[in-house]
Amino acid sequence: MLNKKAIAAFAAGATLLSGFAFAAPAMADVNVPDCPANKADWNLKSKNESIAALAKKAWDDAKAEVPAVPQEPQEPSKAEVKALYVADGNDGKLKMVTPLPNGTKPEDAAAAQAYVNQKNKYVGDKATYDAKLAAANDAHAQYLKALDNVNNCSNPDPTEDQIKRALINKVRLAKMNLDNKDDELAVAKNKFNDAYKALVAALAEFNARVNAFNDAQEKLNAFLTSGTNDSATETRLRDAVDRAKAHLVRAMNALDKATADYNAALAAAKAAVKAYNEALALYKAVYNEAVAAGVNPSLLPPVVTSDPLAPTFPAVPGLKHAYASAMSGKFGKEVQAAAKQGQ
Repeated sequence: MLNKKAIAAFAAGATLLSGFAFAAPAMADVNVPDCPANKADWNLKSKNESIAALAKKAWDDAKAEVPAVPQEPQEPSKAEVKALYVADGNDGKLKMVTPLPNGTKPEDAAAAQAYVNQKNKYVGDKATYDAKLAAANDAHAQYLKALDNVNNCSNPDPTEDQIKRALINKVRLAKMNLDNKDDELAVAKNKFNDAYKALVAALAEFNARVNAFNDAQEKLNAFLTSGTNDSATETRLRDAVDRAKAHLVRAMNALDKATADYNAALAAAKAAVKAYNEALALYKAVYNEAVAAGVNPSLLPPVVTSDPLAPTFPAVPGLKHAYASAMSGKFGKEVQAAAKQGQ
């Protein structure tokens, strides 16, 4: 059987999917909310009752702080005494005349000073009393407003069955979300695997084309330094260098694209892992929430007990060095320019 504390705790963090809306505003100060025009936005009665209890406590505390009504001292009737003090500002306080008139009797001065002290104390006490009384009246008005909300602005508390059904639906939605994130993760992993394989292949071809270009260039250089006068051979060797360069440019562009595709797929896969882990944590939390509230576990989707996934994916060996070499101009300005032109 769920008690009022359990109902209130559930109302603070759940929404009944069957149409019952929970509104549970935090109460740092006792500021009773206005009654919403839309009945669907009304608080549960138990929530309004808790607000009313806080408002009643605030009113009781405010009343306890109201001091006794201060008594105003009676002004002296003797003219000689009254002539010895004047108003001190506009708040009702007094001050002695300075200097005292010649011939002032000591007893008159003492009587005037005593009255000034009493009057000034009264003014301060009255200001405190008025402020405390106003605060108590405000607290009382808040309490009456809270009572009115209880009686005229409350939705009935859900039954235990309604709460449990809402929790079951909450777990089912969390499980559906987890399944969706699992599917999205599988797609992201497949795309990453494809991008990884494509990058490995692009890197292998790039390395092969680098070797072919270097080999063709070395053969041409060796012929040119040999002193042999054979135009046909020179033409054949230069054609071989040009073809090797063209293949290298293509391989460089392919490597550049494969690297970009790999990085994008890696970022997407890591994001999918993060989303899956968040969905898994949420699912476990709402499952435990439902079980703690007394929901029969057999009515819930089976709990997933797997650990969060680590966002680790394989890197391509040798990629950093090869890519840096390709982009650094190691193979000559002509190759770099041709590669940029072909992009």
